[in-house]
Amino acid sequence: MRIVVAMDSFKGSLTSVEANRAVCRALAGRDVIEVPISDGGEGFLDAWLLTHPDAEIVTQDVMSLNGTLRTTRYAWLEAGREAVIEVAEASGLTLVDTLDPWRYSSYGTGLQIKHALKSGAKRITVGLGGSATVDGGKGLLEAIGVRFFDEFGHVIGPFPHHIERVSRIDWSGLLPEARQVEWRMASDVTNPLLGPKGAAAVFGPQKGLAPQDVVSYEERLSSYARCFERDVTGEPGAGAAGGIGFALYQLRAVYVSGIEDVVRWSNLEETLRTVDWLITGEGHFDAQSLHGKAPYGLARLAHTYDVPTLVFAGQSELIAVPDVGIQAVFPIVSRVMTLEEAMQQAAALLTDAVSRAFRLIDKDA
Repeated sequence: MRIVVAMDSFKGSLTSVEANRAVCRALAGRDVIEVPISDGGEGFLDAWLLTHPDAEIVTQDVMSLNGTLRTTRYAWLEAGREAVIEVAEASGLTLVDTLDPWRYSSYGTGLQIKHALKSGAKRITVGLGGSATVDGGKGLLEAIGVRFFDEFGHVIGPFPHHIERVSRIDWSGLLPEARQVEWRMASDVTNPLLGPKGAAAVFGPQKGLAPQDVVSYEERLSSYARCFERDVTGEPGAGAAGGIGFALYQLRAVYVSGIEDVVRWSNLEETLRTVDWLITGEGHFDAQSLHGKAPYGLARLAHTYDVPTLVFAGQSELIAVPDVGIQAVFPIVSRVMTLEEAMQQAAALLTDAVSRAFRLIDKDA
């Protein structure tokens, strides 16, 4: 029996690599192929590094989220002068104990981009996902020279972002290098910036926005977006990472599927031609997972080669899954426990769940 293990991250608990290792502990002695996975969010950088051995890690101290310093990483490939930046490194949900979308800025991610531009990058791929921000990418743009003014002509700084005060945008200070680079944004979602599927409505609550504040925050995002000459609010992925996708569209970025990028880097499609099972999963396998997230996309790909899939998740409320070869979805929590306990014990719970599943598979074989 040959098995591909391609787990997405369990946000706040396990990276893709750590989740893969937890699964493999349950499959000791079997023919297992590990593939690091990300759909653009957490783990995107590590997936790129593991599949590009000639790349190097660039570390940089940046002002993250609320202006505090944080050491961050991005990847650099000298051949082609390519940089890969993961939003979660400087602007991620896991970096803070308290969520505050009203204040947090994507400025730190912009500083990483600025560093790559100044280093001579010709191509920059930004992995969107896992951000704690809903600033419409304002901070990112500020870091590379764009200035925002209020109605009185005063410059608005990045901390807090104050997107509701933006009245005019000055692009004259944009770094010249930003106009010469090939921009790519990799994401797992196609949500627009505004509307019922937009950044405030869908992702705001995940980042700490109270349900009763969604409408007013939507109005702020809408007012902010109207200050841009280019209306890209409806473009796929404009709402990703709290609107960082919207800002990258202003820089003429091209939207790409994060999972398709990772599949291509890892040569996963070729590997699936030769295996018997695919094991994948993520922290929360829900209805959103069926709209571009990694485990569902991988299951669809495996199904084209008649390879069955098992999904292991921290939790799942899905009752029915479209027919893409998913044989079963296993929530890994096996007893009553708090969310904090489950997150702390995620690796052991995942190993145990896979062990139980394969005892049944071995018995039926």
